Amino acid sequence: MLDIENLGKSYGSLEVLKDINLRVHAGDVVAIIGPSGSGKSTLLKCINFLENYDQGAVRFDGQLVGYAERDGKRAPASERSVNQLRSQMGMVFQNFNLFPHMTILENVIEGPTQVLRVPRDEAVRHAETLLARVGLAEKRDVKPTRLSGGQQQRAAIARALAMKPRLMLFDEPTSALDPELVGEVLSAMRQLAQEGMTMVIVTHEMGFARDVANRVVFMEGGYIVEEGPPDQVFSSPSNARTREFLSRVLN
Repeated sequence: MLDIENLGKSYGSLEVLKDINLRVHAGDVVAIIGPSGSGKSTLLKCINFLENYDQGAVRFDGQLVGYAERDGKRAPASERSVNQLRSQMGMVFQNFNLFPHMTILENVIEGPTQVLRVPRDEAVRHAETLLARVGLAEKRDVKPTRLSGGQQQRAAIARALAMKPRLMLFDEPTSALDPELVGEVLSAMRQLAQEGMTMVIVTHEMGFARDVANRVVFMEGGYIVEEGPPDQVFSSPSNARTREFLSRVLN
């Protein structure tokens, strides 16, 4: 589903992604871990072209993301092409990004009605199903400011799912939450994984990564340093830097 080849990204002289290679198949749950500043969030944003990239390629179902290739040369893709691919990738951010002047239901139906042109009645029915799925059925007419952080993040997950994405991207979805609210968001994500949703998750929740992901990627200094099944990465990492990082965060 997702094929990343030799990806590079710089901000001026600062190289933040270096020769990234990663393949994600349908049904995979890939957890990306590593210290702050290692390039994890930038990688997610390059996947759905919220950030452009300088080298290499991101392909979604074989289609180049963000660029078009003509006669062996690369040019920026049209906004329509970028949006068409992006609509198939749901994104959940650290800070919810809900529209504060809209109710939760209105937040969830905004994308389907405005972008996909789904009739409002149909969008509302689907939104109600999604809100029930994340435990927010009774909050449909409440505005985000009246919800806890955990409830807002679950609403953000429902909003992303309303676009019927084939891939879900999560950028540290629990980092802005109080510790007691983390579990309810991870539970909603765990349910998605059990239902077969393809997911790429940047996370500091090591227990969740170990239990739910089928592959774990460790990033350091803009590189993928180690990749493998959770048991291998957490129990017997082959790279010294991975061992050092895990010894700090797991103790």
